[in-house]
Amino acid sequence: MPPRCQGGTAAAGDETAAVQPTIDYGERFKYPVLALGISVVATPLEWPFAPAVVGIVLARAAFPLWKRTLANLKRTGRPNADLLDSLWVLVHGATGEALAPALAICLTETARVLRDLTAITGERRKPDRVPNRQYWIERKGRRRLVLAKDLRAGDQVILGSGDRVPGDGVVVGGDGLIDGHDLLGGARLVPRGVSDEVYAASLLTQGCLVVEMRRLGAETRMAQLAETIEERSWKETRIGNYMEEIGNRAVLPAIGASALVFAATANLSRAMAPLQLDFAQGIGISAPVPVLASLHHAARNRILIRSGHALERLAKVDAVVFDKTGTLTERGVEVGALETSLSSVSEAELLYWAASAGRYVLLPFSAALVSHAETRGVALTASDPLDYSDSGVLARVDGAEIIVGTFQFLASRGIPVDAGYHRRHDGVILNRSIRYVVRDREVLGAIFFSNALRRESAVTIETLRRMGIACYLLTGDTSKSANAVAYQLGIRPGCTFAEASPEHKVEVLRRLRRKHDAVAYVGDGVNDAPAMSRADVAVSFQQATDLARETADVVLLDDGLLGLCYGIETAREAMRLVHRNIVAVTAANIAVVAGGIFFDLSTVGAVVVNNGAALLACLNGMRPLYSGERRDPEIERTTLRDDEGLLGIPWRKRGRAGVDGILGGHSGHAGPA
Repeated sequence: MPPRCQGGTAAAGDETAAVQPTIDYGERFKYPVLALGISVVATPLEWPFAPAVVGIVLARAAFPLWKRTLANLKRTGRPNADLLDSLWVLVHGATGEALAPALAICLTETARVLRDLTAITGERRKPDRVPNRQYWIERKGRRRLVLAKDLRAGDQVILGSGDRVPGDGVVVGGDGLIDGHDLLGGARLVPRGVSDEVYAASLLTQGCLVVEMRRLGAETRMAQLAETIEERSWKETRIGNYMEEIGNRAVLPAIGASALVFAATANLSRAMAPLQLDFAQGIGISAPVPVLASLHHAARNRILIRSGHALERLAKVDAVVFDKTGTLTERGVEVGALETSLSSVSEAELLYWAASAGRYVLLPFSAALVSHAETRGVALTASDPLDYSDSGVLARVDGAEIIVGTFQFLASRGIPVDAGYHRRHDGVILNRSIRYVVRDREVLGAIFFSNALRRESAVTIETLRRMGIACYLLTGDTSKSANAVAYQLGIRPGCTFAEASPEHKVEVLRRLRRKHDAVAYVGDGVNDAPAMSRADVAVSFQQATDLARETADVVLLDDGLLGLCYGIETAREAMRLVHRNIVAVTAANIAVVAGGIFFDLSTVGAVVVNNGAALLACLNGMRPLYSGERRDPEIERTTLRDDEGLLGIPWRKRGRAGVDGILGGHSGHAGPA
């Protein structure tokens, strides 16, 4: 029987390009162009049957518009801008004036095609629902590490909290909570134990499972579901614009105004002018184009922004909160020093217990421990991991319960650690993190890890500040370790919060959102997911844990922080284009209505101005598709400050309010910067 639980982190995330639909130009333009051509050629010749032929062809061209209008009325019970266009085309067609309606239908359909073409071109390359990452499995009685693509039916896959199920299967060991978001269309946690079925792409959010694979790849339920929704999923990338609702509410007043104008002037042409107050439709067509184009442009530059709504929120970001380990620092860690707290325990024995406990756990500190043990020639034994997260591991080794974890990881299990030692130890300065080793609830000692800063961290912080964005550091690590990173990157003391549990992070995010317009949180671990779900914009990496990547609104596909700066600037430019398009379409619409009422503007002239403005706005919105390649700032230095003076800083005197301070407590967790 395989061990009760096990998991891993993504090793290599594959990407898949969605199958893009095509536009049937012949079907969409056949009748509009035919109606326009006949009205231009036949009407001036005054053929006997010309009006009837033109009217039939025009009715066929307008049929999709009328169909949409009726469908909307049936679905919502409220009129929208399509009703105004339907009435305008119907009245003009009935009076024999076919040229203007045919031209309007042609221009409107052209704008719609441009929007849909942008959606197709902008179909973003997304991380696969089941990335090609590594999993621990049991196969023919042997435990091994394999990629998802190499899994076979019958393999027993060992999953831990935050792992994504690689295929359809049956639980043969353990228990946990599964989030079937991708299959059920919304987050839904369901308990799973022995003999229960689980499906590909669902997330194990809590607990540990051993799952025997039954169906993989194209045979999974997720793959079959994807085939049924693939054809329509691209259409759902269009976002509704906040101006559309205002325009739709103006429909009935416009119809009333049309009736009043006709009653006052008895001029049908002028009475039809208010029916052209359909800026909601023009905005609904033109406003999504820059959003769709920008989503494609961002994806082409290795930044996945999941939706138009996420793009809008990203444009408003004025504060970014960074997790430390794996975000501002590299994910890979190195073992620095080992200290035993019992004279009867040697360093080799301390390393034996710690590395054996994390031997089969694919987390950075566990992998570093195993590598360090092998380098020192310490022979390890098999273990049965019972629970683990980014903060620690709980396992059974040689019959003993071993815990290797942070101060908070131990505290959550009721194991006391000398807080004074924890906070004042010089080992945590210069960005060193502590993992305590506990055997049967007795602390054996501590192991120190170091995480090198990412090369681009300092440049990213500096660039964000120039963009007017405040930067915060929020971490579960020790205050001195957090301060070391903050000091080197130039993050202010009042913006550094340490020793934060996942619950504390959520509360800090809530407080910061009161202070800023929009707050982005950047994290990569399972413990970051709660805070990410509370942020206005959640940002993660392609190589982050499955849970963090699934929670993220923005995924940095090149695993570099500089993509965040480029993504924010792309979002801001997209919203500038949206606002310009709204102004252009609304201004043209109002001008046409006023011109028709007061100056008897010709219907053809009104169509050219009104629909032409929407068409030009669509073309303007496509500009991001032709933007150049992303250019990041040069990385001239990896830190804004060197670490020579860190050990000499009077930490106690320079303390600042940390998490407890912002939550109303008394302990100072932040330090100088």
